[in-house]
Amino acid sequence: MRHFVCLMDALNRIVTGIVAALLAVVATAVMVQVLVRFVLTAAGINISAPWTEELARYTLIWMVFLGAAVGVRHARMIALEFGIRKLPPRGGIPVKYAVTLLCIAFFGLLFVVGVDFLALGRTETSPVLGITKDWVYLAMPVGMVLMILNSLALIAETLVEGRDLRFASDFAPED
Repeated sequence: MRHFVCLMDALNRIVTGIVAALLAVVATAVMVQVLVRFVLTAAGINISAPWTEELARYTLIWMVFLGAAVGVRHARMIALEFGIRKLPPRGGIPVKYAVTLLCIAFFGLLFVVGVDFLALGRTETSPVLGITKDWVYLAMPVGMVLMILNSLALIAETLVEGRDLRFASDFAPED
């Protein structure tokens, strides 16, 4: 189990680097869009850059799914945990494991839905960039697989280290 956890942590470092690069792409595309729409227009230069909106949107979609997967690894997703944290360990820990397993099932369902979207995306083309939308829709199944694997790594880590899963986000490394 330790090897699996180490492998997931290494993969997450790569994914985090990809998310950082995607953030740079989004920021650049939005900056170009602002410059073209407002600054150049105010200077009397009327050009358009419709590709920036699509690029920013599609990149943001990938960034969200990949970033959320890394967030799952360290229990950093938004959750209402005050009730589970207040329960005694004997009751709270099994409840938290059950909730985590339900999340894994939900991620599996979203994976199936994402795969269905891929078939639809092969028939659609983005209006400006001209790419098939299956490249955009692929973010969902990829993100869900990573979320499942990261949930399993979180469970494995707490079991191996004997930590309380309810407080996993308290022990997450600072980024």
